[in-house]
Amino acid sequence: MKAPPIAACALAAVAVLLAAAPVRAADAKLGAVTVLQPWSRPAQAGMNGVGFLTIANAGKTPVTLKGAQSPAAGKIEIHQSAMADGVMTMRRQDAGVVIPPGGEVAFAPGGYHFMLLGLKRAQGPGQKVPVTLLFDKGRKLQVELTVQLAPPPAARAMPEHAH
Repeated sequence: MKAPPIAACALAAVAVLLAAAPVRAADAKLGAVTVLQPWSRPAQAGMNGVGFLTIANAGKTPVTLKGAQSPAAGKIEIHQSAMADGVMTMRRQDAGVVIPPGGEVAFAPGGYHFMLLGLKRAQGPGQKVPVTLLFDKGRKLQVELTVQLAPPPAARAMPEHAH
């Protein structure tokens, strides 16, 4: 039985959309590296902001995130929060963060995160904060942190799930 032309066109359109859907609009890709759900919390100008995201490495070799930069902040540092003897500590990760082959690293509340130091203007809900991620071998990837009050549903990782 032959499908009517309208149904055939609709099925073809759905197939094209599904094929193009692996990377969501706010996500970004660089070779085997995919950055998922980049977001930030609201913050005042002159204060410090925070950035979160997940970096997945579908490749066969490790990838190192060396740092980040943004025109929205004076400086960005990579930090890791952790509980030690009932006290939350935060340490700068000057050597960067390694994303293992076939693995991912979550930058989420209570774990790895970006500190956006010296914000040049206020970050309000719905705004986008441009950030350039700096990887090993001189590779760079542009992402936009979406400013929102709470993490995206899939980004609600607990500290023990951060790698």
